[in-house]
Parts: sequence; structure tokens; C-alpha cells
Amino acid sequence: MQPVIDYYDQLASEYDRDRFANSYGRYIDAQERAILRHWLNGADKTRTVDFGCGTGRLLEFATTGVDGSSEMLHIAAQKYPNHTLIHAELTDIPLANASAAQAYCFHVLMHLDAATLTGFFKEAARILPSHARLIIDIPSAPRRALSKRPPSGWHGDTAARIDEIATWTQDDWTIHRWRGIVFFPIHRMPSRIRPLFQTLDSWLGRTWLARYSSYYVIELERRG
Repeated sequence: MQPVIDYYDQLASEYDRDRFANSYGRYIDAQERAILRHWLNGADKTRTVDFGCGTGRLLEFATTGVDGSSEMLHIAAQKYPNHTLIHAELTDIPLANASAAQAYCFHVLMHLDAATLTGFFKEAARILPSHARLIIDIPSAPRRALSKRPPSGWHGDTAARIDEIATWTQDDWTIHRWRGIVFFPIHRMPSRIRPLFQTLDSWLGRTWLARYSSYYVIELERRG
């Protein structure tokens, strides 16, 4: 994971502005927040963990954040001075067994190789008890096949079909529900019209066409 950590250490001071202050970033952010509000409705924030919290973009849904980048956590600490922020890799997190009730992880797993992904899901299974929920995102392999995106070396290279998730989660997790986000090629549309597609995009993410969305958001349940 070191190349990932080094990359985000260097990017930390510009991350929020570069990734989510533009219309494309706001488009993705709105969809992710809507899903988290719905799926985490009623969850105890004090027992919720944001795995790969970065600069704290989604830390309003939790009180504990974990990230491998010290520079990203420095930004997060300025936003959320009363949160518990832990500097650690996602395969070795200093949290007690079954100490959290639910967790989520966004914009991280797409950067990891298969061995690291398997290690993360095993570590998350240690921290979360039976029947707890873990919400993740991953790029859609069917969508990638249509766009023929060339590999970059590691950055965003990992994608999957829904039925491939089990190769990483093994016997610890089962899929409870999932949906797609960013169905339309928003990055190719004029910025002024992008918000007009938000509602339709959200609806398509719940239909059979969801498999061709850019990303899947998946809620996993810890096996008993």
C-alpha cells in the first residue's frame, strides 16, 4: 500500500478542492451521501468507523476514522477535532475485536491488489461483530470493459463484478444489498447540465442497468 499512501500524502492539501469542489466531484459526493444517509439511518455514530477516511469528507457519519496517510489525517483533524483518527494501514488496525457496530469504506479498495483486499476484509471482520454491516464501493468491471480503460499501474485499477466480491470477502461476509452510481458519463458533459441527471442516475442505479454504472456501492453483512 505504500505507493497509495505516498500519493495521497502528496495530494492531501489539494485533495478536497481537486476532487470534490467541482461539479463532477459534487455529483459523486451527493450520490454517496444519499446512500449512507439511507443505509446508516439510525446507526450509532460513536460505534461507526470510516475505513480510509482521508481528509474526512464522509466523517460526519462516524466518530472514528482510519487512514494510512498522515497528511490526509492532518486535514481531517482540522475538520473533526473531536473525532478519533487512527493512522494505520487497513490490514492492521489497532481497534479491539468486535469494537465497532458498522463501518464504511469509499474510494480506497479500487487502489488495492487482491491480497491486500483479502487482508482488509479479514481485518474488518475482526473489528465488526456478527451481522454488522460494512458499506464499500468498487468500480464496475462491466463498465470498465465497455470503456477499455488502460491500467495505470495501481491508481484505480481494481474493478469487479458483483459476483467477484466473494473472492475477497471469503467466508466472512455476504452481500446484503447493492446499487450502482454514476451511470452517465458525467465527465464528458458540460458542467452546467450535470446536476440535471442526478435523479435519473440514482434511479438507474437501482435497476438492471446498475451493473453498467461506473461504481457499485455494496452493503456487506458479517456472517454469524
